[in-house]
Amino acid sequence: MDGTSETQREGWIEMVGWERATGALRQFYGLFRQRASGRPSVYDPPTGDVPNIVRVHSLEPEGLRLAFTLSAQINWGGESLPWREREMLNTVTSAANGCFY
Repeated sequence: MDGTSETQREGWIEMVGWERATGALRQFYGLFRQRASGRPSVYDPPTGDVPNIVRVHSLEPEGLRLAFTLSAQINWGGESLPWREREMLNTVTSAANGCFY
């Protein structure tokens, strides 16, 4: 052991942003940007790149597409809760689980 406890280590996931994206990833990012008007602006980073929550999936474009297509339907479909109520539930759930949201 190197003396560092597991709780002190941080993970790192390579993320590919808009500038480096190619192929299917670039295509999905383009669709994500086109649909931005349907989301509250709080989801849009000031850098103009796609949000980190999306970029963290960038090494697997098909998984990214599937996950966020399902997420969009759940969160923004006709039967979904209003955004403010979802955010409240997310915040309370995160606090109950002791994680940062």
